[in-house]
Amino acid sequence: MVTADFIFIAGLLLFIILGFALGFGKQLSILTKGIFGIIISVVICYFVFGLVYNIPFVQSLLAKFKEALLATEKPIVKFLLTIRIDIIAYAVALFIVVTIARIIVVLIIKNVMEIESTVMKVINKTLGIILGIAVFFGIGLIVMQIMYLSGDGSVPESMVGSFFRLDVIYTNNPLNKIAELWA
Repeated sequence: MVTADFIFIAGLLLFIILGFALGFGKQLSILTKGIFGIIISVVICYFVFGLVYNIPFVQSLLAKFKEALLATEKPIVKFLLTIRIDIIAYAVALFIVVTIARIIVVLIIKNVMEIESTVMKVINKTLGIILGIAVFFGIGLIVMQIMYLSGDGSVPESMVGSFFRLDVIYTNNPLNKIAELWA
């Protein structure tokens, strides 16, 4: 075993302990606040944008909004219609609705997971460990990608011959493929 293996074991144990201590509900609440919550809302909006846009009710609201704007003869309104202010307003409204829904769903899940019963405590702690492990692997992949992009592409000495095959993961990190697409 090499240095990276010991760091891997220590980090994994730390995140397992944190997952157990915090539980699923509290971890989910922490992970969906701030910038991560905004990113989650944006991704959800991206996936449901077209679906919600094609709902007849939404179409009629957007048509009425556009008609109200067309009724005014001001030049700024023509500019706003040129940049599709109706679609921009729809996207902002969708983001607000999705963000409120995300907050409510996370709050419900957190409160259900933290019910004071033995069964729910076991489920909460078990799912907390699983989420802790998933977060550890996600952070690990991001750290490896940063190391890969900031280095020369060769495997660091501390990973060569890793028992957990960290050297293979380092060179075949799926996040590196995403970065290569942008290059």
